[in-house]
Amino acid sequence: MNARSLKSLYQSLTLRTRITVAFVLLMAGAMGFIVLVELVDYDDVRASVVSMSQDREVRRLQVALAQGVQPDLPEGSQLFDPHTVPQVLRRYGLGYHGEAAPNEWHLRVFESYGQRYYLLQHGDHYAYLEHLINAFAALVILTCVLCAFWIGRRTSAHVIAPITRLADAVQNKHKPFPFQDARDEIGVLARAFAQHSDELEQFLQREQCFAGDASHELRTPLAIIGGAAETLLHQLPADSRLLASAERIVRTTQEMQRQLTCLLLLSRDPRTVPRSNLLLRPVIEECMARCVPWLAGKPVRLILDAAQDEQLLTNDVLAQSVIWNLLRNACQYTEEGEVRVELRGTTLRVADTGPGLPSSIDAQQFQRFVTSARQSGEGLGLSIVQRVVEHLGWQMTVDTSVQGCCFTLQMRPAAADT
Repeated sequence: MNARSLKSLYQSLTLRTRITVAFVLLMAGAMGFIVLVELVDYDDVRASVVSMSQDREVRRLQVALAQGVQPDLPEGSQLFDPHTVPQVLRRYGLGYHGEAAPNEWHLRVFESYGQRYYLLQHGDHYAYLEHLINAFAALVILTCVLCAFWIGRRTSAHVIAPITRLADAVQNKHKPFPFQDARDEIGVLARAFAQHSDELEQFLQREQCFAGDASHELRTPLAIIGGAAETLLHQLPADSRLLASAERIVRTTQEMQRQLTCLLLLSRDPRTVPRSNLLLRPVIEECMARCVPWLAGKPVRLILDAAQDEQLLTNDVLAQSVIWNLLRNACQYTEEGEVRVELRGTTLRVADTGPGLPSSIDAQQFQRFVTSARQSGEGLGLSIVQRVVEHLGWQMTVDTSVQGCCFTLQMRPAAADT
C-alpha cells in the first residue's frame, strides 16, 4: 500500500476514529520504547564500560612495563606484580573479577612478557557511571515526552487543519466551502455551514427585495399626499387654524420620503452605495433647521460648533439620516438646557441635557422594537442610526446618564475602511 492509499484511507476515517488511532499509536510507541529500555541490563552495561576502560588501562600499562618504566596510576588504582600482590588476590586467574556495592572493587589480572600483574581499582574510580546511568534515564524520559509532543502536534495539525480551513472559508465567504464531500464530521459541519449560508443569503435577498419593493410602492402615495398637502398649504388663508396641520403633514411626508430613500440604500450592498465628498456643516445646519418645531416653546438652546470646510467622503443621504435622527431625538426629549453639536475633523458629537436613554435601550447596541421603549419611536430611530453607522463602516459610542446623552460618531472615508 503506497503513501497515497494510506492518505486516502486516513481521510476516510471519522474524526473520532482519527483521534482514537492517534492516541493508540502514541501509547503503543511509548510502551514499546519503555519495554526496549527495560530490556537493557544496567549491570551488564556497567560491566561492559568497566571492561572497556580496563582494557585501555591494561594496554597502557603493558607498553610502560615493556619499556621498563614505572607506570603512573590514577587515583584509586593499584598495580601488583607476583612479588607484591596480597595473598588474597593470588587466587584470581586471568581476566576480570569484581564485587558490587557496597564494597565495590574491580580486579584485572593480565600478563606482560610472561609475568602476571594485578590491576586493582576501587569502586570510586567508576562513580561517574552512576551519573551516566541517571542521565540516561532522564534522557529516556525526555525522549518519551518529546515523541509524545511531536505525535500530538502532528495529530492535532491533521485534525485541526480542516477545521481551520473551513473556518477561514466561512469567515471570508469563500464559496463553495471545502470538505463538503467528506464523509467524516468535518464534511457534516461543512455541509451544515453551506446550507445555513445559503439560507441566510436567500433570507437577505428576500429582505432586500421586500425593502426595495415596499419603498418603491410607498413613494407614489407619499408623493400624492405631499403634493396635496402643499396645495392645501398654499390655498389656505393666512389666518386659518389648519395651517399648522398642513405644515406638519408636509414636513412628515418629506421625512418619510427621506427615510424610504435611506432604507433603499440600506438594502444595497455597502460596497455599491454611491459616495461623494460632502460638506458636513451645511448638512448639520439643515438638520438643525428641521428640528426647530421640536424646540418650540421649550427653553432649549441649539448650539453648533463646526468648521465651514470639513468634508467627508460618504453617502449624503445616509449621513444626513444619522445626523437628523440623533438631533431629532436630542431636541425631542430635552425639555430645558441645550443641545450641542460639535464637529472636530471626522468626529461628530451630539450632546443634550435630556433625561438620558431609558433602561430598556442598550447603550452599546441599539435594537429595534424594544418592548419597553418609548412609544414615540426613539428605539426605532436609534436602531436606524446603528444600521446606517454599520453600513458606512463608522463607529458610534454613547455616554448616557440622568443629566443627558452624548453620542460620538467616528466617521471615516470609505478609503480608510479598506
